[in-house]
Amino acid sequence: MTDAVAEASVTLKIKLKGGVGEVEVDTSKIVDMDIYQYIFQVGLETIINKVGMSKIATGITKAEGEDKVKRTAEIVEQAQRTVQAMYDGNLKGAKATSKRTGVTQTEAMRLAKALVKDTLRSNGYKISAFDAKELTAFAKEVLAGNPDLYKRAEENLKARAELPIKGLNVAAMLGDKAGDESLKAKPKVPPKPKAKAGDVLSAAQAGKVAPRQKPSGATAH
Repeated sequence: MTDAVAEASVTLKIKLKGGVGEVEVDTSKIVDMDIYQYIFQVGLETIINKVGMSKIATGITKAEGEDKVKRTAEIVEQAQRTVQAMYDGNLKGAKATSKRTGVTQTEAMRLAKALVKDTLRSNGYKISAFDAKELTAFAKEVLAGNPDLYKRAEENLKARAELPIKGLNVAAMLGDKAGDESLKAKPKVPPKPKAKAGDVLSAAQAGKVAPRQKPSGATAH
């Protein structure tokens, strides 16, 4: 193993299929260079053939003619972008995102959608020509390739929280409608607890209990 590999050695946690657990791998103990290169090769193939490929690579083996030529070029281009992202230290999924809050994710997606719409408009397209699902898909691709948008989203949220906003008063905004109860969301009603064995039935519940059926052939006493 080379000095460069040894310096980069860490203990990695590898998740097992089916969510059954994980195993730890101390990379410093992988001393055979052929094995190390094999692991690296398999890892690269997995990542390059996964990132950004879910849509453009599906069904490529059945494509024909000009469609196959076009889609092949798109796949190769995406693969090259992924390699460049590795060089730039900006690879999707490589850095932990679990600490991102829901509001951060929402704000980042808002920024990505705004970029998508601006790009479409600047290229002469009508936003109304695309449905919400398509715009969201475009935005996800933009967000996947530009994780710095998360940083900008966090900065926006922080600035928004610190900025004093005037006029945010429900009564002032709604006026006469402020007292309209029909405009308010209905409170969630907790589910009624199920009866357990030994519970005393109410009179109403007792009246709903079906009478016992006499076994066939039985005589009244």
